[in-house]
Amino acid sequence: MCIRDSGSWAFVSTNKLSKENAEKIVSNAVLLARNSANSKSEKVQLAEVEIIDEKAISPRKISLLDISLEEKIKMIQEASKLKNDYSTVKSLQISYNEVIDKRIIFTNEGTRVEWEDMKPTVISYAVASKEGKIASGYKSWSHTCGAEFFDIHPLDELVKSSCEKSTQLTDVSLPPAGIHNLLLDHQMVGVLAHEAIGHTAEADLVLAGSFTQGKLGKKVCDERITIVDSPIKESTNWMGVGWLPFDDEGVKGKEVKIITNGVMTGYMTNRELATKLGVEPTGNARAFTFADEPIVRMRNTYIESGDMSFEELLEAIGDGYYLKSLQNGQADSSGEFMFGALEAFKITKGEITDEIFQGPVLTGNAFEVLSNIIGVGNDFVISLGSGTCGKIQPAKVDAGGPHLAVRAMLAGGN
Repeated sequence: MCIRDSGSWAFVSTNKLSKENAEKIVSNAVLLARNSANSKSEKVQLAEVEIIDEKAISPRKISLLDISLEEKIKMIQEASKLKNDYSTVKSLQISYNEVIDKRIIFTNEGTRVEWEDMKPTVISYAVASKEGKIASGYKSWSHTCGAEFFDIHPLDELVKSSCEKSTQLTDVSLPPAGIHNLLLDHQMVGVLAHEAIGHTAEADLVLAGSFTQGKLGKKVCDERITIVDSPIKESTNWMGVGWLPFDDEGVKGKEVKIITNGVMTGYMTNRELATKLGVEPTGNARAFTFADEPIVRMRNTYIESGDMSFEELLEAIGDGYYLKSLQNGQADSSGEFMFGALEAFKITKGEITDEIFQGPVLTGNAFEVLSNIIGVGNDFVISLGSGTCGKIQPAKVDAGGPHLAVRAMLAGGN
């Protein structure tokens, strides 16, 4: 429960639903807000929003609840036996979790929103060893859907992919360091949009001095780049895991064009920070559980498609590397980033060769990288893998885009 009184905020939570307890926490929240008001140099002002009374249910064909816990464990155990088919694979970890969420938001202004959500996630991580060389294989999926998830991504295929990749990568070396022409797959494009660009456009980080502060209306990258954060975004045959029709302030989700044709055009906000920035609230206030205070978070963040086919991108690159499968990454509010991919394929004269490298690391400043665009593909996919962001508290998010050709730095390596 969030209470604003006398220009100050208070946040109180409880897991006991009764009229008596509800009245108690409201009183406590009001008291806290009033008592802290005198120490506030700047009073809280909330942006006006539409008063709504709506319900939503996330898309699903079969409820996750229709498959028992025992059945899910059995599926994982059966899939794990595939490890025995790979003599070099020394360890295999399969993790599965699901978010099944129901939320009801009331405000004293009259808004009541209610939504039910399901988000399954599965991760397979294999480690292989051969003649003293160790390599890992990683594959993960998370979507907003129901138990049809197991048909979209069979566990057997997931395990085979991670085991085969770890086995293959024991025989390869690191890629050469330096500035190269690079082709980025959907996940690498997604993490660039979310981690290196998106966070700099979250209202709290903007006010704290991120790169995008004061940049509205200014060119920040190549005109072929448009980056969007959307409450609802579909991919090929699934819904992005960032599905969020309303936020935890009861605000209806709005699409935010962070960058439009290379120009900075939008921030993601809650009601309080929207007022400070002089923009509209966008429905980006999110709390992981009822006990967490809502903060500004992303939902589905992606680079919009361009007009080049995959073959045209390869031809435009000429000689370079194709980076596939996000493995790890980090970025700061200046846009500086370092993202590790699982593998890189050598591109020679516009064709992908059989020459493969493990552990390429893409690094640089995201706004500079997106100013050095070679081409933007037309093959959009949204899927960030496990789909979790860790800003202060967890949140299920998604990201993606088309294949993207850039000139950028590979760090480390040979």
